[in-house]
Amino acid sequence: MIAGVRLFRHGASVGSRVAPHLWCFVLAGGTPRRGPATLKRALERATRLAPAHRVVAVVSRDSAPHCAGLLAETPDVATIVQPAYRGSAAELFLPALLVARRDPDAVILALRADETHDGPVAPCLARAIRAIGVRPDLTVLVGARPRTTRAPDGFVEPGSPLDGLEDLSLLAVRRFVYEAPRGLCARGLLAPAALAVRARALVALGRRYIPEVLETLEPLEDVADAPEATLLAEAVYECMPYASLSREFLERVPDLAVLPVPDALREVGEAVTQLAS
Repeated sequence: MIAGVRLFRHGASVGSRVAPHLWCFVLAGGTPRRGPATLKRALERATRLAPAHRVVAVVSRDSAPHCAGLLAETPDVATIVQPAYRGSAAELFLPALLVARRDPDAVILALRADETHDGPVAPCLARAIRAIGVRPDLTVLVGARPRTTRAPDGFVEPGSPLDGLEDLSLLAVRRFVYEAPRGLCARGLLAPAALAVRARALVALGRRYIPEVLETLEPLEDVADAPEATLLAEAVYECMPYASLSREFLERVPDLAVLPVPDALREVGEAVTQLAS
């Protein structure tokens, strides 16, 4: 499942270069919500931003059969199959650890493939990457209009504009909401569609706030390309604690911002104005 991933088959990524490499992770979630079509759209977004050899699709054993045909059509994209789905935290940190070990200065852009959001997110992805270049300590969520009143990782209630980054339309994160109310109040919430962060910063935050997940994954760091990785992954995931990226991790991250897509930004502003009046 893990063996043969070969994330660095095009050569070591560290070394002198003008700008950090961009790695795109496409996170399929535990079960396919809307079939391979949503995964295909996420992969297309990812390969428009980064070369295919720096795109990683992360699926689980349960979801893999539903997208096997699609992934076979993209042989340059690495695929990691988790033996079991143990929450969105492990889903992100497994590929993040592998990249950070070899390319710690890389920028990671993680795209959700379950599409719990509406509206185009692609125009904001490059802006989120830009924000990380300006503030390497930031973790940036791209937020869109929710498609549902419930989502595995909840919704973001945005706060005030972030000092010094107003030109990028970045907002502070006030809180996470795990069941959206109906009506006007729900218009002030955003569904996370993507996350941008430096690899080194992400792993450091993970070791601080969810050490149990990273410690469980550590045995896979050195052997991801080796034949024994598949068997080791089975043992690792038997011990893996279930952890939500939002509940157990993002709620604790100090330098967290959200970038609303344009139509969601308008709705957030209108909702705040109407609730205040």
